[in-house]
Amino acid sequence: MLKREHKVSNISSEAIFAIPAMKPSRVVIAVIFCLFLMLTDVRYESGSYLRSVSYDLIKPLTLLTRIPNYLFEVSTVFFTSRQSLVEKVELLERENFKLEAINNSLDKLSIDLRKINSLRSSANLDLDEELFLISKKNFLSSNEYQPLLVLDVDHDNNLTINNAVLSEEGLVGRVTNLGFLSAEVMLVQDVRSSIPIISSESSLHASLKGMGLGRKGELNFIKKTASFREGEKLFTSGLGDVFPQGLLVGEIVSISDPVDSEFLKIEISFFSSPINQDYFLIHAK
Repeated sequence: MLKREHKVSNISSEAIFAIPAMKPSRVVIAVIFCLFLMLTDVRYESGSYLRSVSYDLIKPLTLLTRIPNYLFEVSTVFFTSRQSLVEKVELLERENFKLEAINNSLDKLSIDLRKINSLRSSANLDLDEELFLISKKNFLSSNEYQPLLVLDVDHDNNLTINNAVLSEEGLVGRVTNLGFLSAEVMLVQDVRSSIPIISSESSLHASLKGMGLGRKGELNFIKKTASFREGEKLFTSGLGDVFPQGLLVGEIVSISDPVDSEFLKIEISFFSSPINQDYFLIHAK
């Protein structure tokens, strides 16, 4: 760039942004066009037609401008609805879990009630029904020869040592120890157990000894002249004043005559087993 171009004397004084004047012919044409539009609008209402046409032309553009807002609203509703649906599904799953738990509890309660009713009906003896207390199993030891059954009891009952314990199938054992809320029971299968019995058909008396849980019991010191028969049921005789008379105990399943003994070997199958029992009757004499 030359030095002289920066001199003040070279700057023009004319307006840089001056607008040239409109030609008269253009003004006349514009006026005539405006008058034409006014006359056609008055005569034919062309303004309304042009407005409707322009609206139809602009409407797609308006819709296009609304698309982002519409997409935003749709996405918001979608994710909100999805979250709400997930929450509802979780709530329904929790409610379903509660209903299943309630149904399971009702089923167990129904089974327990049937067992209790069966226990009540099994006490069809010449004994006062009010003397029987229903107790639930708390614990059963795994000792085969000296199994221990623990029952839940109330602290304000009238239980004493040697109370008979029954199930719906027959005699289970007797109470050997009492706690504040529990009772220990010696089972008829215990090797320490000895029960005075009487047979149903031959009416013979004997002493039934346990040989272990899951094993058959044996009658003690039965002479070979005794007339016990296989299939006979055995009941408590009431001797010794420990067990009430008439409680079902078991059944004779085999009678053998060992050559090396002066007594018969008579094996007894016990009717009652505490393994699959949950409720028991205690005879509070």
